[in-house]
Amino acid sequence: MEYIINFFSEYGYWGMGILAFLSGSIVPITSEVLLVLFLSLGLNAVALTLVATLGNTLGGVTCFFLGMLANKERVVKMFKLTPRRMQRADRIIQKYGYWAALISFVPVLGETLLVLLGIMRVSWWKVAFVMAVGKLIRYSFITISYTSVMQAID
Repeated sequence: MEYIINFFSEYGYWGMGILAFLSGSIVPITSEVLLVLFLSLGLNAVALTLVATLGNTLGGVTCFFLGMLANKERVVKMFKLTPRRMQRADRIIQKYGYWAALISFVPVLGETLLVLLGIMRVSWWKVAFVMAVGKLIRYSFITISYTSVMQAID
């Protein structure tokens, strides 16, 4: 356990950024738990929130660009999606367009939406902006919740 704590302490903001990037891509890592871990080490909450948002957004952008290189059949295979999930993601994109990126933090569905937005050639900068806003809201909520609980305990 000490080794893990030392690792996170040593890599600080860079570690949070890299792990958030991986989490935002197709690597199954839970960045929310990692954010809380980094916060518990005493790193600056605002800086961690911004680094996590940036890293996770860049990871999501990689999903989008993967979609530009793929087609729906590959996406179904890659994510092992059921037809029902694929139809659900299609409906969301048809209804909301690039605004669907706002919920890209939802596990599996989020990555699928981003890849489909890439397949559909939606404006990447609109997707990236909306995705960043959604991720910033999520990480801010986690950071505020954590700091509030810690202040209440003290």
